[in-house]
Amino acid sequence: MQPTKMNTSFLYVAVLTILLSLGFALFFRSSTFAVQNVIVQGLKLSPESEILKLASGVRGQNLFLFDQEALNHKITLHPLVQSVQFQRKLPQTLVIIVTERTPVALVVVPKGVLEVDTQGTFLRRLESWPKTDHPVITGINVKDTVGPGQNLENPSLTAALSLLGQAPPELLSQIGELHVDNSQQMTMYLRSGVEVRLGQASDWKPKLSALFQLVSDAGYKSFQQGVRYIDFTAAKPVIGR
Repeated sequence: MQPTKMNTSFLYVAVLTILLSLGFALFFRSSTFAVQNVIVQGLKLSPESEILKLASGVRGQNLFLFDQEALNHKITLHPLVQSVQFQRKLPQTLVIIVTERTPVALVVVPKGVLEVDTQGTFLRRLESWPKTDHPVITGINVKDTVGPGQNLENPSLTAALSLLGQAPPELLSQIGELHVDNSQQMTMYLRSGVEVRLGQASDWKPKLSALFQLVSDAGYKSFQQGVRYIDFTAAKPVIGR
């Protein structure tokens, strides 16, 4: 008789498991968890209305079963959005946490100014100067066909961004303009008006560190008003007055 009891117990457990699974499935698919509210967090540059518009299709979908991959792809099409994460607030609220691309430089073009990030991604075209200032990169030719969210794919721009990425933060705040010529020779203009001739390199840290030490030196500050340029293309920097 033992086998019969064991078979009966197994059957009860199996039926109970199926019923519980079915109950949970129906419960989570019910309108109780249909998305009614969408909250966006993490925005500094992007208008909230634009992100909500991209996410509008999720309303009415199940909070647990909506297509996260599709919604992620749709929102990251926005040029200022780098990545997104989703959080659920029961019973009917979806929280979208946005990580934005950060502009690090401005590229001057015939029809305005472009904001770009560290990767050279075209973020926004501005018709007037932004409230938050960044170093200006000049000498860059940008194709008219490139739009927001696309990488400018310009070797000279990549070289200039590499230089800015290696600059000490205290020096970066003093850089007004960085000019790149056709051979990727770099010329920097400090906000003080001093021209800094840097030449070519891939590892800029030694020159930029030496430049920062020079312009921070008390002796240099005592006569910097008369300085026209600093030439770092030679073995030792040359100050022109």
